[in-house]
Amino acid sequence: MKGLSPLLKSFLYIIGGDVAIEVGIELINSENEDITDEDITENIKERIVQEEREVDFEPDDTDILKLNTVRKTLYKLYSEKLAQFRRIRDKSTGWFIYYWWHEFDMLEEILMEKKKTIENKLRERLEFEENNYFFSCQNCKDTKIKYNFDEAFELNFRCPDCGEPLIADDNKDLIHFLKEKIVSIENANVFKDFNN
Repeated sequence: MKGLSPLLKSFLYIIGGDVAIEVGIELINSENEDITDEDITENIKERIVQEEREVDFEPDDTDILKLNTVRKTLYKLYSEKLAQFRRIRDKSTGWFIYYWWHEFDMLEEILMEKKKTIENKLRERLEFEENNYFFSCQNCKDTKIKYNFDEAFELNFRCPDCGEPLIADDNKDLIHFLKEKIVSIENANVFKDFNN
């Protein structure tokens, strides 16, 4: 039986918890055969019983694992580009049968794409913070509402809730934090610890 790399296992867990790991194991071990969501569900159940493991995939239920849970997990993997399927209509029932396979060899590209997306979002936020002045009400500090200069100007620099003056906020700490995160992500090599 093939296993999952630590990186893949971690990513699967983030996507769908322990169920995603179990589904991943079934997908990787069925590379040379067609496997349906029903087969995956039954294989997982059989493996859990054979290994005499205690699992709680379906809390407050007598069933170890429901087909619907596996299907939802497969669709999560599909949306993350880690699984693909083809569907065929069963001529006798008219229902569609879905055959699944993994795309785990795409993991590195997927993670690099996610890293780039996060870095871009941080850069956008940094640019927004650097190019705007912000104001907040000291009296309503618990609400954490910030107004940019245009919004504060429209409000005549008065809090719309209590009428107190809006005071300029110092966002230097946030700008510093964002810059550190960007550098950290640029220098991160998510694969170095997992490729050994």
